[in-house]
Amino acid sequence: MMPPQVDEVPAPPAGPGVVAPFAAPPRDRDLKGLWIGLGVGGLVLVLCCVGGVLGGGFFISFADNLARTQVADAARGYLGALQAEDYERAHDEYLCAAQQSRHPVSWFRDHYAASPVVAFSVDENDVIIQQDIVVPATVQQKGQVQRTMEFVMSQEGTRYVICGGVE
Repeated sequence: MMPPQVDEVPAPPAGPGVVAPFAAPPRDRDLKGLWIGLGVGGLVLVLCCVGGVLGGGFFISFADNLARTQVADAARGYLGALQAEDYERAHDEYLCAAQQSRHPVSWFRDHYAASPVVAFSVDENDVIIQQDIVVPATVQQKGQVQRTMEFVMSQEGTRYVICGGVE
């Protein structure tokens, strides 16, 4: 069976130059929302930049204070061991390898037995961090005048040790 015959033929598609009813979506004529969005985005960008700068400054300050505290604690530990006449601990825990070979435990006994350390003070605010880290300490030995010792510190692994100023 054949389909029924239709006498009407559909019209051909429109040719060149025909304008579509909506080539692009209609544009919002009110730009207020756009400017509010751009303003909020700019404010967020400025806040992020200022926060990054302030955060970096606080981090550097924190790291500097932490280093000062750690080197001052190492100097306090060394002088505390000398004050307690625990020369092995002063030698083994607080001196770098070069100072350990230069000053054996017997050197500490010979040097500090006659005039042991009776008092000392280390202020972390006096720590000098430049090319070398220098920790000044005020030391009082029995029968001697109070003097200032300057310990040069270096880092071995995760801890600071004394690598200069041991007299």
